[in-house]
Amino acid sequence: MRNGLLTVILAGLLILGIAAFLPQAAPVHAAEDDTPVRTLSVVGRGELEVKPDTAVITVGVSEVKPTPIEAYNALSDSINKVAEALKAKGVKEEELQTSMFQLAAEYNWTQERGQELVGYRATNTLSITTQDLDKVAELIQAAVQAGANDLRGVTFQVKNADKLLDDALKLAVADAKAKAELVAGELGAKVVRVHSVSVQDQGASLVKARAGFNMDGVAAEIAPVPVYAGTSTFSATVSVTFELQ
Repeated sequence: MRNGLLTVILAGLLILGIAAFLPQAAPVHAAEDDTPVRTLSVVGRGELEVKPDTAVITVGVSEVKPTPIEAYNALSDSINKVAEALKAKGVKEEELQTSMFQLAAEYNWTQERGQELVGYRATNTLSITTQDLDKVAELIQAAVQAGANDLRGVTFQVKNADKLLDDALKLAVADAKAKAELVAGELGAKVVRVHSVSVQDQGASLVKARAGFNMDGVAAEIAPVPVYAGTSTFSATVSVTFELQ
């Protein structure tokens, strides 16, 4: 019995020893593809030109008086007259907005006397929003005739600006795709996927007609000045890198 157990142990050790010298199978690894990825970078541009549908007219009234209270009261009377004249032309209360109100000392400087207080200037700037672009010149005329003596200008806007910017961006992406497919085709390659993309620029070029002059002393009767809305441009630019095959 003892000899049989010893024989089994020796046989096991012999098998293990032989196995140690047998060649081991190497683990299987997926072959790595060292082929560099071919890419093509293009810039796409999209642009839309639309006619404005909203105008914002900015006019102001400025009064200089010996005391602050006199300047304030004079300004209050003048700006109310301007507002009433605009309402008489069909402008609604919600289409009027005070964009600036200021009361400050007014000084004059001469070489002989230096700086002297000449009074107090009160200023109120009013913004008028209208969708009737044909009435812009008429509204300016009404405001000036009612006492507005500071014409700041007119800005033309588009109400659905966000959607138009999105549409311009879509055009830019489509332009980038078309350019990439054209170039790849000429090189005997094929566009397979987008590698990277960035939006470089997106914005609108709105029309702004500036006047920026004081109208003190202008005659009560003035002719309406033609105002042209022109067009507004919405644009977008994208940079896209495509992988080629």
